Amino acid sequence: MPSSTMPPSVMSLTRRSMLVGTATLTLAGAGGATPALARPSSDNALLPRLGDDRVWRIGYAESMPYGNYTGTLASLVQGLEALTWLRGGARMPYEAGQTDSQALWRWLSDHDLGARIRFVPDAWYGGLDHNPAEPILQRLESSRDIDLMIVMGTLAGQRIGVERHKVPTLVFSTTNAVAAGIIASVEDTGHDHIWAHVDPQRFQRQLRIFHETFRFRRLGVAFEDSSAGRAIASVTDVEAMARPLGYEVVANHVRAPAGPDDVERYYTDLADAWSDLATRVDAMYITYGRWSLDRFATLVRIFQDRGIPTFSQLGPEEVERGALMSVARADFEGIGHFGASVIARLINGEPLRRMPQTYFDTPTIAWNLAVAAKMNYRPAMSALLAADNIYTTIGTEQ
Repeated sequence: MPSSTMPPSVMSLTRRSMLVGTATLTLAGAGGATPALARPSSDNALLPRLGDDRVWRIGYAESMPYGNYTGTLASLVQGLEALTWLRGGARMPYEAGQTDSQALWRWLSDHDLGARIRFVPDAWYGGLDHNPAEPILQRLESSRDIDLMIVMGTLAGQRIGVERHKVPTLVFSTTNAVAAGIIASVEDTGHDHIWAHVDPQRFQRQLRIFHETFRFRRLGVAFEDSSAGRAIASVTDVEAMARPLGYEVVANHVRAPAGPDDVERYYTDLADAWSDLATRVDAMYITYGRWSLDRFATLVRIFQDRGIPTFSQLGPEEVERGALMSVARADFEGIGHFGASVIARLINGEPLRRMPQTYFDTPTIAWNLAVAAKMNYRPAMSALLAADNIYTTIGTEQ
């Protein structure tokens, strides 16, 4: 759909709004959630057991402020409400794209959501990309006032999902929990008290879609050259797909910021790395980074100016701000129901180590037509009809 036919105020169209009357998006494909998770009342194994009046006290930790973390937390609350473990969650102050999980946690801990689950007021922990985990670990090890930890992000998962304590720990929103060493494998966590959501083929699907669209020969990536940096960027998948798809990986390394005082150095190094790659590659796979979304539009412009297609590993948030394409997620409902089912089974006595960890949403594509126009590239109409998000402006250029 050409951007010239759309009002300037229209920032994004969704496939559902374009194709009114079509069937709604299914929760999951093969290996994902079962239909019972979409209709939880039909599965008594997930419902609270009469006579069990134990209160589960929940804590939370995250790597950094990030919309996927807050969205996943909100969807877990919704999933638990659908399973009748709590009530009143629909009133929580959450908006799509919200990055402030602390405000959401404050609301959850301040409100009466029923007798079975309590969000502990002082058990929200953020900034584990630079803050020490020691206070959390000491609390989990000795205080015995938290029964379950919900953890968001690879770095937080690495620091909290450890053997030092035995508090059940559920890790979400990691790039590759196996490569990061959080769990032993997709089939076995390797720990009795640690579980992590996995989607083993997620980034391989992204790379296959990107390559089928542009048939690039030299793919650029930039990441921190450390075990954590390679895991966050899913470098293993980038390298694994190089031979079957027939591309060469061209990499630059950028050291992540050590703390708030090191952020500007990071931006300078990142801009230099991307500028160098823009002269040497014919496509760019933008892996997870520590940049603010507010800075992304300026950083990514070098690829637009050189006509180099970009694929955001993160998702539509960066497509909205200047990446050409990514895989879109309609919402967090599916992962919320899946995660809530794990919590329900845990509370009902099922060993955490035996629970399934794999879930993936049906992938759809996000496009930015303003970026495509700058590159003199016109996506096929069939590709646009298959998209869930189509953006017509770039970041601050609204």
